Amino acid sequence: MCTSLTLTAADHTTILARTMDFPNVDPWSPTKLPAGTPWQPILGDSQTTQFNIVGASRHLDGHYLFGDGLNAAGLSCAELYLPGRVQYYDDPQAAKTNLTPQDFILWVLSGHTTVAEVLADLPRVALVAHVWYVEHKVYPFHWVLADATGATAYIEPTTRQLTATANPIQVMTNTPTLAAHYDNLAKVLQVPDTKQSTLSKAAEDWLNASMPLPEGPIPTNRFVRTAINRLGHPQPVTGTDAENAAFDYLKQVVTPRQENGQQKPNHNFTHYISFMNVSALTYTHVPIETMRSQSFSVVDLT
Repeated sequence: MCTSLTLTAADHTTILARTMDFPNVDPWSPTKLPAGTPWQPILGDSQTTQFNIVGASRHLDGHYLFGDGLNAAGLSCAELYLPGRVQYYDDPQAAKTNLTPQDFILWVLSGHTTVAEVLADLPRVALVAHVWYVEHKVYPFHWVLADATGATAYIEPTTRQLTATANPIQVMTNTPTLAAHYDNLAKVLQVPDTKQSTLSKAAEDWLNASMPLPEGPIPTNRFVRTAINRLGHPQPVTGTDAENAAFDYLKQVVTPRQENGQQKPNHNFTHYISFMNVSALTYTHVPIETMRSQSFSVVDLT
């Protein structure tokens, strides 16, 4: 599950925000990795972080599975589910950087400063369907990236050759693919095309007319609701305004945890909302259970 969006305020502050929706597993906790921290992907040689990193991770068998994070160069990355659509290699490929999906975020944040650098390296990456340490799972991830220049990128591994997918709306949820989400959004808004200008005007009209927004946890509903909110509201003025707007939009798509013993092992619920401010270099983590915000500077890890 999960929902993400990026927002750039009028003062040029850019944030990447997301919900983390996942079944009932180990908690996702704020995690700090100083520059120079060694880490071991399941495939290949040990690597070392070149920058400080702050994000949310699960610590499993001595290894970090990051759900999202920000490095001290102002590059952020978050992973979301894309079940039924991903294509990975069955085995490691010669002359490639072989990564499991679970290792992709640390690879991005450990050695890159911008979205452009990541995209330049993508042709050398092979995503391999190999189980990851104690989890014995292969996750169907796709990723959103944002950096301090305001650039964003969306990577849907629907083919083995990794490329970025255009996404001017800057909203992402889960299956189907972005192209299908755009077509569905245009259908809901009753417009003839998926141009950003067309969708933005229709979203603004929708909100001005107080039309109802889709509800419920299915990805298409969450995409439409978040896209209409993002496109139909005025641009935030400051970074604080952008964080507040993103928090409001994401609270609307939170999937509650089932109480009184009704939680099923495979039922997704929202663990937290996070904001990666790539301009101020801060990471904010808001657990849904407490709604108590924690903010961390990626420059000063003390």
